[in-house]
Amino acid sequence: MARQRTLKQAKLATGSEKYLYTFEVLIVSGPLALSFVKKNKVISRTIQMRGDQTLEQLHQAIFSAFEREEEHMYEFQVGGKGPMDPQARRYELGLDDGDAGQEARAAGDVERT
Repeated sequence: MARQRTLKQAKLATGSEKYLYTFEVLIVSGPLALSFVKKNKVISRTIQMRGDQTLEQLHQAIFSAFEREEEHMYEFQVGGKGPMDPQARRYELGLDDGDAGQEARAAGDVERT
């Protein structure tokens, strides 16, 4: 599981109204070898994204930064007090899994947000 640790905002050098966001993304759990974890106490990557890029593009950047290739479901949670906060806005991959209750709770689609 990757988690955003910090978010910084800065105007792009072009003087445009677009912003550049810097994310520090950490692996906090998942299938990792114990020997790897002992040698690497913190597993993180710094990723920069323009304000006009989507959450889907952020996901792809995270995937690429950690050299991942396998397909999987994912979502971004915004405005919560921690992981899985029911008050957070959820942005998820627009797949129809037949669970209308889950879909109704989503604030948006990562492909358009």
